[in-house]
Amino acid sequence: MNKKVFISYSWGDNEHQEWVVNLGKRLMSDTVDVVLDRWSLKDGHDIHSFMEEMVKSEDIFRVLIISDSIYSSKADQREGGVGTETQIITPKLYSKEKQDKFIPLLLERDENGEPYLPVYLSNRKYIDFSREEDFEDSYEELLRNILE
Repeated sequence: MNKKVFISYSWGDNEHQEWVVNLGKRLMSDTVDVVLDRWSLKDGHDIHSFMEEMVKSEDIFRVLIISDSIYSSKADQREGGVGTETQIITPKLYSKEKQDKFIPLLLERDENGEPYLPVYLSNRKYIDFSREEDFEDSYEELLRNILE
């Protein structure tokens, strides 16, 4: 049975959205069942209910949290869809939920090389996608994590 993941991210610009979609497509080509709002959220559906269902669902093996400066800021300020997801995810992280269900994927660092991670993820081990030249190694680490 294929592992199912939900990708949580901030929409950002077109380039960022394309990166997220390409990651999802690549994972699907490697037998991972990917849930992404752009594919799975239908017109007329409740956005907040969809996010809550994805985070709480036992069918979702991993929640991949793609963190960049925009995601980090929105999460910390509880803004928009990212803020809503943060409110749903944070209690799950601190409850008896499996520690490895939520995997931060670091996409960006600040000018000092520090990771852009929201406060609730700042002590979590992440997979570093911040350097394009290391993408394949990072992707392999992610795939191994998902496929166990």
